[in-house]
Amino acid sequence: MAAATGVVLLVAGCAGETGVKVEAATVAQEIDAAATAAGFTKDASVDTVGPKAKECKVDWAVDAPGKAADPKKSFANTIAGLVKAGWTEGKSDRKGDVDVKTVTKGDWEVRGAADLGEGMKAVVFAGTNTSSKCVEILIADLANTKKH
Repeated sequence: MAAATGVVLLVAGCAGETGVKVEAATVAQEIDAAATAAGFTKDASVDTVGPKAKECKVDWAVDAPGKAADPKKSFANTIAGLVKAGWTEGKSDRKGDVDVKTVTKGDWEVRGAADLGEGMKAVVFAGTNTSSKCVEILIADLANTKKH
């Protein structure tokens, strides 16, 4: 799900440029802080970001989200933690067991997706820098990924 989510989030993430400068490392730290405080642990084995795209994209996948005491509450608390850290809450969408929430800061958009229904459970947070420079980098990285 994380790889497919990354592609969907890349295509959907072309919003525009704003004056706030935020670095990829800061985005990763803020997702990590909010998700960890909410009771999630990171699955370090899931990283779909290519080396050329590291400054423009951040992926954070939850390790065994079904093991959290209340994964739906932890997901909501992660989004709330990002808002507390200065992110602006945006769109929310729910289809069946899949809940998608968006927050933005500067040129960055983070989409959190939680599939907490029966069977395999997954929670991912994907940050995309929507500046024109990063959109070009991400499209080129995606094209190179498809060739291999």
